[in-house]
Amino acid sequence: MQKLLAIAALCVAGPAVAAAPADDAVKAVTTVLDKFNAGDVQAFIDAHAPDAVIIDEFAPYQWSGDGSVKRWLDDYSKDAAARKIAGGRMLYGRQTQGTSFGERAYVVLPTTYCLTEAGIPKAADGHMTFVMARSGEAWKIASWTYSAPPPTAYTAKQGKCGKAK
Repeated sequence: MQKLLAIAALCVAGPAVAAAPADDAVKAVTTVLDKFNAGDVQAFIDAHAPDAVIIDEFAPYQWSGDGSVKRWLDDYSKDAAARKIAGGRMLYGRQTQGTSFGERAYVVLPTTYCLTEAGIPKAADGHMTFVMARSGEAWKIASWTYSAPPPTAYTAKQGKCGKAK
């Protein structure tokens, strides 16, 4: 009888939740990066949860709470102006990790940040890590982190920023 009750309990509890592919969350991330690269700032803002958490390489390094994305954009612009950065864009490769547990997803992309600093073409290979949250049928960026060494100069012959990985 105890054996039967144990089997019944397992059946009621159901199987353990396993990580599922996050192809739709990955697509949401790459779409917003494409829009950011094309200069569609509003689409970039709209792709985030209202209280998104952002960790990036320039001061103050962390943005969170209501309006965090707009504050990050303002600080990005100030940093770019101070460092004479132009043409910043983020190339990305195939995700190295992409898993989902229904309402949340975890996505890691290899990236190359391409820019011109004081007229010198530079690039930095790194990673962006995203936590995505479902909002209705859509995925929103709940948080992201950019990690890379400082950008270094490259030559046109190297073609570093000519195409995505």
